[in-house]
Amino acid sequence: MTMFRYAVLTVAALVAVPAVAQESYPTRTITAICGYAAGTGADAIARYFADRLHTAIDQTVIVENKPGAQSALAASFVARAKPDGYTIFIAAGNSTMTANKFLFKSLQYDPEKDFASVTTIAQLPFLFTVAPKSPVNSVHDLIELLKTKGNKATYGYSNSFAQAATALFTKQTGTNPLPVAYKATPPALTDMLSGQLDFIIMDASFGVQQAKSGTIRVLASTTAERSPVAPEYPGAKEAGLPDYDLTAWWGVWVPAQTPQPIVKKLEAVFNKIDAADETRNFLLTIGAAPMPGTSETTAALIPKEIQKWGRIIKDAGIQPE
Repeated sequence: MTMFRYAVLTVAALVAVPAVAQESYPTRTITAICGYAAGTGADAIARYFADRLHTAIDQTVIVENKPGAQSALAASFVARAKPDGYTIFIAAGNSTMTANKFLFKSLQYDPEKDFASVTTIAQLPFLFTVAPKSPVNSVHDLIELLKTKGNKATYGYSNSFAQAATALFTKQTGTNPLPVAYKATPPALTDMLSGQLDFIIMDASFGVQQAKSGTIRVLASTTAERSPVAPEYPGAKEAGLPDYDLTAWWGVWVPAQTPQPIVKKLEAVFNKIDAADETRNFLLTIGAAPMPGTSETTAALIPKEIQKWGRIIKDAGIQPE
């Protein structure tokens, strides 16, 4: 065998190894990263889709919670992970991949360069909420209370959507409550119930369940009209906020340079999960709806959302941390 032929065969063998790995993927445990704490609405979504992914591919899928910095810590971890399809990121695209860019002076990840988009999976409104013992029964009542209390009023937030959504609300209504940051919504809820916070704008995936149990009172959704996934609550326009309309969405990402065949396998599996009646029913119970997509449509959505949330955050007057 000539040296040249040996070299060609060696290169061919090296190329064939990852190709075979892609074709047989997955062959071992997949880790799904969630940027929020266990027990949150984000965690519920991540665990549902991780469990259905396990069933669909017949491989173990574990959820690893990495809360902190409004999911930026989790995103940084995924961005540095090996691009082999065994670390996936189930996250809120409107915050982790878009709004965070304007909320932090220095992100340890680039939303557009460090990830490969897989697909979108869900969309949901956020909800204006107060404690059940609060004298506030409407958004109008809330505005009046905030104006009366001035800078002694308080609100909590644990993600960039809630931070931007609340700042936009306070700017539009000329109110000035004190913001209090939390790592997760449950401890913020505890403080609201104890009277330390006047209100929280929280995701419907957590808030709907709390409302059903009587733990909170929902005043309205952040969508302009009544949301089809939570029609019992007035939309922002009906509640007296004519220029207010915000919706959150969720997607799946993997580290950049993950082979395209693996991305497409995951895309197909997640869209099959999203199309199931069981998934639609689950999402409806937590105030969300399926949002099928592709790797291409999800990648194209990100720059548009970056523009949108950059404008919202600028208009709200939020300064990056």
